[in-house]
Amino acid sequence: MRTTLVAAAAALSLLIPLAPGTATAQGNPPVTAENADRVDGHEDTSGTATPAPRESAPDTDGCPYEVSPSPAHTTSEAVAPGAQTPAALAVPEVPAGGAKMSNCGVTVPAGMEVPADLTASAWMVFDLDSGEILAAKDPHGRYRPASIIKVLLALVAIDELDPARVVTGTREAAEIEGSRVGVGEGGVYTVDQLLHGLLMASGNDAAYLLAQELGGDERTLDKVNSLARDLGAEDTRAATYSGLDAAGMSTSAYDMALIYRRAWQNPTFAEIVGTDHVDFPGWGDNEGFQVWNDNGLFMNDPDGIGGKTGYTDDAHHTFVGAVNRDGRRRGAVILDTTVDHGRPWEQARKLIDASLVVPTGSAVGQLGGPAADTGTVSAAPPATVPGDSPDSPTDPLTGAMRIILPIAAVVLLLLAALVWTFRRRP
Repeated sequence: MRTTLVAAAAALSLLIPLAPGTATAQGNPPVTAENADRVDGHEDTSGTATPAPRESAPDTDGCPYEVSPSPAHTTSEAVAPGAQTPAALAVPEVPAGGAKMSNCGVTVPAGMEVPADLTASAWMVFDLDSGEILAAKDPHGRYRPASIIKVLLALVAIDELDPARVVTGTREAAEIEGSRVGVGEGGVYTVDQLLHGLLMASGNDAAYLLAQELGGDERTLDKVNSLARDLGAEDTRAATYSGLDAAGMSTSAYDMALIYRRAWQNPTFAEIVGTDHVDFPGWGDNEGFQVWNDNGLFMNDPDGIGGKTGYTDDAHHTFVGAVNRDGRRRGAVILDTTVDHGRPWEQARKLIDASLVVPTGSAVGQLGGPAADTGTVSAAPPATVPGDSPDSPTDPLTGAMRIILPIAAVVLLLLAALVWTFRRRP
C-alpha cells in the first residue's frame, strides 16, 4: 500500500508544478521517498563531491576512525579566521556496550551471515525492545551523521515545546541551506507541523524555526549535546543541530542505535516517523501541500516502522530504520555508505533480515550496558512502548494478583449461584 501511494505521488509530481519552497534542497529536485537521502543536506550538485564508487565496504579493522572522522573533502568544516577546530572527543578506556564493541571490524554471532554487497563503513543491527546488539561493524568508529542527528533536536523539542504552539516562518528559515520542507516567510505553523517537517522531510527550515523557539542556535546546540551526554552517547558531538557538516561533528553507529532506541520509546516521535504523509500549510498566495515520509524502508516495506535519512558531501549517505518482523522489532544504523549496490534503506533491510536468525541471548553486546568479558549478554527487560502495560511481570504483587483475581471471580460466581439456588427453594 505504501509503495503504491509513493508511486502515485511521484506520478502526480510530474503533472502538478511544485509550489515555491516545497520540500526541496537548494538547486536540487523535489524531495520524495525515493530520492530524499540523495538531496538531503550539503550536497554538491556539480557531482565533484559525490562519494567515490565502492565495490565493497571499507576495511576498518585497524580502527582508522577511533578518534575522529576522516578528513573532509569539502570546505564544510572550515573554521572562521582566528578560531580553532574543536578538539576530538576523548576515547573512553572501556567501550560502551560490551567487550566486543572494541572491535573495529565486523562482529557477528554464530549463524549470521553478513550480506556481501554492503558498502557502509560502519553499521549496527539492534533489538529495539531488549537493547541487544545483534551485529556491528566499527561500532564506536567516529563518523559524520548528516541529518540522522536531527533526532536529538526532535526529542528536545518534543520535551520542551507545546505541540500546539504557533510559530511564524521567517526569511532566514525559508532560505536555509540544505533540504527544506517548505516553510515560507510569514507562514504560520504549529510545533507539531514543524516536527513532522523535520523528521519526515528532513527540513532544515523546520529545524531552524524549532531552534529559535528553544532559545536560539547556541542554546539549542547546548541542549542537544546535553541530551546526547545524558543518554550515554560518548562518541557524539552535534556541531549543528540540522546535520550540516561543521568542525567537530561526530557520532558512531553505537551512539545512533542508543539514541534512536530511546527515541522510538517516545510515542510522539514514533507516531511522526511512522506517518506516510501529512498536509503542510502554505503561506501568502501559496497553497498548502502534502509532505511525504522520505524513509524508503518505512515506505517500501510493509513491516517498516520509521527512522531517518541523511546525506552530506562529507558524511556521505547515512540512515536509521527499523521493521517489525513477526513481533521482533529490529533496527539498523548505516554510516558512510554509497549507493553502488543498493540504497541505504535497502542495505539496512538486508542487515535486519540477516539478523533474524540470531536468537535472544546470543547478541554481541548490549546498548547502554557496560563492558563484559564475553560478547554474549542476557536480554534486558523489554522497554515499555506505547500500548504496553507498565506492570512488571516479575513483580511479586502483580504476579499474585494475576492468580488471585481469577480465583476470586470464580468463588464469587459460585457463591452467587448458591444464593440463587437456595432462594428458589419453596
